[in-house]
Amino acid sequence: MAYRLGDYLLYGELRNATRYSTHGHIVLRGETDAEPVTVILNLTGDCDPDLRGKHVRFMPENPDSDGPAFRWDEHKGFQDRQVGPTGTMTAEGWVRTFECSVDEFLRRSKLGEPPPTTWKRRLYLEWFSQNGRVVIELGGVIVEECIREPRKGDDDDEGEWAVIPNLALPPELDTSPKPAGPSFTVINVEGDTARVEHWTPHSPERDTGEDDPLERQFGDEAAAIDRALHDEGKYDQDMYETELIDYCIEHAEEKPIIELLGDAGKLPMPEDLDDDQVEAQLKGLLGQMAMLGVALDVCEHYTPRECYRLLRDTILPDNSTYEELIGTGWVTHIMTSEYCKACEEQFEREYAEEERKRKEEGERN
Repeated sequence: MAYRLGDYLLYGELRNATRYSTHGHIVLRGETDAEPVTVILNLTGDCDPDLRGKHVRFMPENPDSDGPAFRWDEHKGFQDRQVGPTGTMTAEGWVRTFECSVDEFLRRSKLGEPPPTTWKRRLYLEWFSQNGRVVIELGGVIVEECIREPRKGDDDDEGEWAVIPNLALPPELDTSPKPAGPSFTVINVEGDTARVEHWTPHSPERDTGEDDPLERQFGDEAAAIDRALHDEGKYDQDMYETELIDYCIEHAEEKPIIELLGDAGKLPMPEDLDDDQVEAQLKGLLGQMAMLGVALDVCEHYTPRECYRLLRDTILPDNSTYEELIGTGWVTHIMTSEYCKACEEQFEREYAEEERKRKEEGERN
């Protein structure tokens, strides 16, 4: 099970300028043009190489004003502030699209005369949040990189943006060796939209990684997030959650995160894992933590291995949260900077510099 948001997408921005931290927002088509839905992303991890280290924005090349609207009553439990680890996040790929209706395409395909299809750029953004696996998959997108940030305080300045070229070759032009074996065409139909994929089995070294083990890990858990914690007709959601946190502080007891995670105490030692295995373990943990409403904010000094060690040895045993808040919009943020010696030294240098400037200013006055 996954939340698929591609059909609703109007535009979005992602910033992966800081190592192992991806922030941004996506704007979804609301019930009216005046009421779009904004979802904030505060994710742990990097994008794929084509987007890594960049500030990018993306939008459909041919927006559909009559497309489906994201309605909260159809997505109860979906959090508008998403935390958790990144999955596959790339704009380097292609997908076949067609111009006719889905019904027409299916009818003609059954007759053995499928309409012509066109290769278009494919956007694939995946993360694992409070709601489990979330995916934006879209064919025919414009992706731009910010080459000059907007000037601070100037609301009219959007900065400067340049289109990021799609360096991946369409499959029909890709001359690299293909694995032997069967192939077939997959038509994925979702509501009034569809996409066409011509599938062949991949050898392990050519695997795109989109069938991520995290999907299997969280697929069943995603449905549980959508539970009802209160009578929605009685309270406004924000007011309810404010009252709930007040109640927890006064009457409830925090539970250790490691206890809520269950078998997390059996995590392997980081020394026994290579870098890829460490990151897989780390993202598995972060995905489980996100479903508890707990996020890890990573500073620029921490590597995935150091994050995993910190989680395993310190954060999980020593930190707690309220079980009653699981499934609400409340998120507990734990920062590696609180444990980072380099961050502490940087703060002390900046504080000393501010004190020096303040003292000089006082002497001049």
